[in-house]
Amino acid sequence: MEPAVSQVLAHCDEHDPGGVLGVHLYGSAVAGGLRPDSDVDLLLLTERALTASERSALTQVLLDHSGRRARRTPGRPVELTCIVRSSVAPWAYPPMSDYQYGEWLRDEALAGDPLGPKPSPDLAVLLTQARADSVALRGAALSDVTADVPPADLRRAVLDSLDPLLADLDGDERNVLLTLARMVVTLESGRIVAKDVAAAEIGATLTEADRGTLDLARRAYLGEAHDDWTHRRTDARVTAAALAARIRAQTKG
Repeated sequence: MEPAVSQVLAHCDEHDPGGVLGVHLYGSAVAGGLRPDSDVDLLLLTERALTASERSALTQVLLDHSGRRARRTPGRPVELTCIVRSSVAPWAYPPMSDYQYGEWLRDEALAGDPLGPKPSPDLAVLLTQARADSVALRGAALSDVTADVPPADLRRAVLDSLDPLLADLDGDERNVLLTLARMVVTLESGRIVAKDVAAAEIGATLTEADRGTLDLARRAYLGEAHDDWTHRRTDARVTAAALAARIRAQTKG
């Protein structure tokens, strides 16, 4: 087990932040698709909202042990999302994220951002994925303690997440392009697949130029190509726009 995950579990066992109902491992770590730069995805389900001191303490654990910039034990990054059970069972849209940490939020965390709570449409996608394929490191199976996400809300979440995702394109081209590809697959097939799988699936349906740009993102994700977009930012924007248009077309009506 990744050291950062062990530290999160130890912290939850000792301090019981929010009244821990379960800690669940999901995403590529479960699906067998961990890549060189993949995060380890954890979902913490709680009985109540975290207090300010609980948020701060959890943030300190993650700053110390998550990712290459960790203050004590650098390693694979952890993305931790905390959800209060009553916010998703019974289901309501948009769902509320009580707390979320990822390495892209490290600077905000260091500046004192409490990292939640806030409405989070993409939790519909996250929860659908985790309910379908996750490992309960603590507590019962996630599918036993949370409600189904209606397909209409899954589609709605994809559209609601689109503009914030596109705003992050410059400087995060690989991740944004692959996430867009995964959105397309989800909307067109109802499946949530790994990013590289999504890119490979839809590549043949794109123009030659867009296929090449998306394939660069896929190969960089797999560690097969250098993840440098300095001279391909225009290409990334064009491909992102094409994928976004396809997503919007799927969500009309």
